[in-house]
Amino acid sequence: MNKPQNLLEVYYLYQNHIQSTYVDKQAENMLRETRAAIMRPLLVGLGYQEMMGPGKLSTVENKLAEDLLKAQNLEVLITSRQIQLRGLELLQRSKKIKDLYQCKLNQLLGWCQTQTWFPGKLVNFNLSCTESLRGTGHSRRIKLTRRRKNINYTLSFKEISSSLKCEIDMWYEFLTQPEYPGRLVNPIQKSTALQYVKHIKLFLGWFYHYQEISLEQLSLTLLIPKLTKQEISHLSDQKQKKLWRNKQIYLEKWLCEYFKFLREEMLSHSPRTLSSKLKILLSLGKFIYREEIEELDDFPSIPILKTIIKYINNTNQDRNDWQRQRKYIAAQDKKWTDPIPGITVLTIVRERVVEPLRKKCRSRNKNGHLRQALGIAMALQKYLAWSFLADMPARRQDEYRNLKISLTCPIKKPKEVPIDGLYHPLLPDEKREKRYDNSIEDNYIYKTYVHQGKFYEHGIWVLDIQSHKNWKVYGAQSIIIPNPKFDDKTCLYEYIESYLYGQWRIGGRKHQVIYDWWQPELLGCRGSWATSGRAEFMPADFCCIQKHQDSELWSWGYFFVQPYSGKYFCGTRFSAMISDSSCQLIGKSISPHTMRSIWATWAYQIELSDQQKESLAYAMGHTLKTLKSIYDRSTPEEKRRPIEEAINQHLFNDFMLEASTKTQPKLTADLAVLMAKLEQLTLEERNSLRQMLLNPK
Repeated sequence: MNKPQNLLEVYYLYQNHIQSTYVDKQAENMLRETRAAIMRPLLVGLGYQEMMGPGKLSTVENKLAEDLLKAQNLEVLITSRQIQLRGLELLQRSKKIKDLYQCKLNQLLGWCQTQTWFPGKLVNFNLSCTESLRGTGHSRRIKLTRRRKNINYTLSFKEISSSLKCEIDMWYEFLTQPEYPGRLVNPIQKSTALQYVKHIKLFLGWFYHYQEISLEQLSLTLLIPKLTKQEISHLSDQKQKKLWRNKQIYLEKWLCEYFKFLREEMLSHSPRTLSSKLKILLSLGKFIYREEIEELDDFPSIPILKTIIKYINNTNQDRNDWQRQRKYIAAQDKKWTDPIPGITVLTIVRERVVEPLRKKCRSRNKNGHLRQALGIAMALQKYLAWSFLADMPARRQDEYRNLKISLTCPIKKPKEVPIDGLYHPLLPDEKREKRYDNSIEDNYIYKTYVHQGKFYEHGIWVLDIQSHKNWKVYGAQSIIIPNPKFDDKTCLYEYIESYLYGQWRIGGRKHQVIYDWWQPELLGCRGSWATSGRAEFMPADFCCIQKHQDSELWSWGYFFVQPYSGKYFCGTRFSAMISDSSCQLIGKSISPHTMRSIWATWAYQIELSDQQKESLAYAMGHTLKTLKSIYDRSTPEEKRRPIEEAINQHLFNDFMLEASTKTQPKLTADLAVLMAKLEQLTLEERNSLRQMLLNPK
């Protein structure tokens, strides 16, 4: 019997297993107790009232029980613990009997889960043990550049005067508000504006810490000196030019000093860094001179801004050269996997980083000892962060860092959700964060059973991405998270749910309770919580959303929160969580941004079609041009391979065929005749010919 068709056949297979494994007396006792544990309690739990009764089963009841078990399919095994517990409660059995019968059912299910026909997932002891992650990489973080990042010269919060804070706030509003008087440039995203402010604080911090400018003297016009038309209107053209020239010289002088500081003190030589800082200064200049122009094209005519534009053009030339030559400050060999012939970089990362991290989520260590709850939660978080980057096209890390999830469910379960189905709702639109035009401006993860008009029987987890860098171009994106199945019969969704709600451990001697949560294969099983998942971090991001007229209370938190502190992840710490894992496992410091390059390179390594590459670029949130020019890191050999293969196929093969035809024309003709005759043979004749050729006399 290869695959049982019902529960009775399952019992007979288990009976054969017990009888072949144990001595006669021991096997007889085990089977008697197992039969008592499933016959009456299980059938009563399934609703068969005729099986109610005390004591042993009579001959008639035994025959009836076997007929009823024969009518049950294998899916009953998944929820059999809960069914048995319900039956034991209805039969009013003692605690001692309950414990014995539950133990026997667990033994039966433990054996079933090792069989290929078992309909559920493996939850046995061996697959709850992790594998060691030590010794394959570096325990310490890899230094990628020679930059002296330990020098922090930015202005602290306490060092910003009230007047300077007012100026910065005005500039921030100028950058982000949908409408602003006198502004001719388009607003930018708040996240981008915050980066602008961060760099301006670095400029001002340099003035304070290295140029001995007092805190009272710090202002935005210290960076971009201002001359109004009214101030110079009474001067002659020559004096106006001289005054402008003095301001330009002042600007160039401090810029040159600052660039020298970056090179010599910070050991920063990248033209990309200089270009980005200069563009931020130009943005600040447009704010300072917003009232001095009438049209957008008037900005380059302002001498101060003309000076900044000149430096930008010079720096952009160097930056473009670096881009073409694939030149970087960071050591690429320390953040890029060593090439293996025939294997893509993405495959290497998935096999040597993501898969070991998945196995690290188990509740026991390699020696079989129980792990700390916090350690399991941290492992789940790291694995999910990597899965989002490696199991689907990697998007920008801020979309994952800003990812929110509802923490309450104050609505009735939708009709499409199964009775025992896990449902994690998306907040209503009126509860979401909004832009000035009332469009949604936040990102959520949620579980649903109906998506874009299609029903999913077991539900799906979805990323609702409403805020990303190119949202004006591509709009909102609703991304179904893939749910790959693994060798141990688990799937990605189980890890998401374990991270959010906790991970259950079967058995144990202390603090046992009966499982009654969302996993049907564990219902009614005795055990305890191995971890509380995300709650282990004591999240400090709880936020309630309720208006006075609302009767429902909604709350949300961030999907990823920092362990120990429970705070929101900043970009630096999120990148460190990713890169530290790869550093430990393969000795390479792979960042979330590097994963975008890995995906782009993968597209060219496996030679996707142009349509597929364009689809990948869209999934990553940028254009096909960006995919190729910025993120593709294919090696020179990989770039040459397609044309070399085409040359071999279309030139050399054709040449050899042509030469063969000229030298052996009769052989080619005879071969064609022979092939035509072989095609006319029947299947029986072909088999006979094959036997003759293989076994010549």
